[in-house]
Amino acid sequence: MAGFVSEERLVYGSWQATERMLARLLEHSGFVDVQVVGGCGDHGADIVGIFNEKKWIIQSKYRKHGAVDSSALREVVNASAVYKADVAVAATNQTFSQDANLYRQNVLQNGVDLRLWNGYYLLNYFQKLKDISSNFKELRPYQVSAVDAVENHRSEGNRTAIVIMATGLGKTLVADQLIVNELERNPNQEILCVAHMTDLVRQLDQASWSQLKKQYSTHLWTDGETPTYCGGVVFATWQSIVSAQEKDPMKGRFGLVLVDEAHHALANVFRHMIELLSPSFLVGLTATPWRGDDKNLYDLFGQPTFKMDIVDGMQQGYLADVDYRMLTDGIDWEEISRMSRQGLTIKDLNSKLILPDRDIAIVEKFVEHFLSIENPKAMVFCRSIDHANRLQSLLAINGVSSCVVHSGLPREIRFTNLSSFRTGQINCVLSVEMLNEGIDVPDVNLVAFMRVTHSRRIFIQQLGRGLRLRKGKTKVLVLDFVADIRRIAAGLTLNHEATERACNPEVIKYQDGRIIQFDNDISASFFNEYLADVADIENMGDGATLRFPE
Repeated sequence: MAGFVSEERLVYGSWQATERMLARLLEHSGFVDVQVVGGCGDHGADIVGIFNEKKWIIQSKYRKHGAVDSSALREVVNASAVYKADVAVAATNQTFSQDANLYRQNVLQNGVDLRLWNGYYLLNYFQKLKDISSNFKELRPYQVSAVDAVENHRSEGNRTAIVIMATGLGKTLVADQLIVNELERNPNQEILCVAHMTDLVRQLDQASWSQLKKQYSTHLWTDGETPTYCGGVVFATWQSIVSAQEKDPMKGRFGLVLVDEAHHALANVFRHMIELLSPSFLVGLTATPWRGDDKNLYDLFGQPTFKMDIVDGMQQGYLADVDYRMLTDGIDWEEISRMSRQGLTIKDLNSKLILPDRDIAIVEKFVEHFLSIENPKAMVFCRSIDHANRLQSLLAINGVSSCVVHSGLPREIRFTNLSSFRTGQINCVLSVEMLNEGIDVPDVNLVAFMRVTHSRRIFIQQLGRGLRLRKGKTKVLVLDFVADIRRIAAGLTLNHEATERACNPEVIKYQDGRIIQFDNDISASFFNEYLADVADIENMGDGATLRFPE
């Protein structure tokens, strides 16, 4: 089998795959925060990463034939200034022209650390690498149990399995180990990992690099890109596979098929795709198995083969200790009860909780806690871009420097902001739709929900992201400035589940079941008195109406 740097990759490309090859080469070598940033507005940068606290920037030039000239080198030197990089690299599958080498000599004399990597250099570099990535992650005991459960389930003759594991517990590592097991059993067997979005497919691909040995290559099948040679692991959107099946059903091509975010996989067209592929084994993985419709995830994948939710993770110590404070002092429950009898929807009721002038008081409360933490590293979830920008200004007035991250920013600004946050130059990041960016900062010790709208799935995912363990991290403080009455129901649900499991002798945390602390007892008592099933309220839509008794 061809390794991830190979003659096949250098000859057949594609240019996108070559960029990812270089990014994986950095990660395998021990770089951190490696990102592929090439595209419109990249200023000549394709890959960025950090090694020994120095920023590296790489420009990738895939050529079917011909040498790369000095114009490419000028681009990467200019890009290094934009990204404030310490080392600039021009890399190609071919060679560099004479004028490119002369240009490099000139800029070296001017103090610019510019390096040239040609195809021959890349192959030699790859040969010297260890088989295992420098960023390899050992599985935790429960992750090993999840893998074993799936493998045992398969050995019993079953053809499907599903793993349910909360955000922050590392279900991707479980998927990667299942991939490794399959490749070790049959190195020539191709494996398919599908998801519903291109961005998620790219994240899954990059996440696998640390776990796969260097001889296993990966490919993308999405957004117009297809594998250029056979073998290894294919990461794809299922929509791309469905489209390709119009010409080739691909029956039996993939022995193992994994489906990430499997709760999206119940459409009839998806089921038909699986039937055409006819894999030997199908595995679904999700953190949030519930759906908004009546379709049952288990109809396709069977009953859960392994399950560990966020309460289990917290109670058993696999997520960081949390001091979760749900702040509801600003809610007049007598007024909410009165308005509910007017037939107002949940959205109408929530609008009474979101008053712009409350942002000032909220920021003051946040800053008070922020300054009380030693070496604070805060992740703040905001409702909108305008909301994030407004809060950034209010934080600055209160002496807290912060950066804003959202999909509307140019990628060089996103990279610079996140790098500054990771390295401690900035200790507070304000984010809109952070989950879509695939950001993972385990050493966060303060999470704030700044009056975000409620979604059970996003609530659990965002909370789990803030609870990731990190060496030296003792606990995380969570400040939830409630702007949705369903949020309180979600908090009570977590506490109820934790209470039910607190009698387990293996439990070492939250013996009283109170994961979430309310700043007063009014909100909890209000809901517990009038709502027989808080989970039902938690899952209601914006248009649902509530009527609280007098």
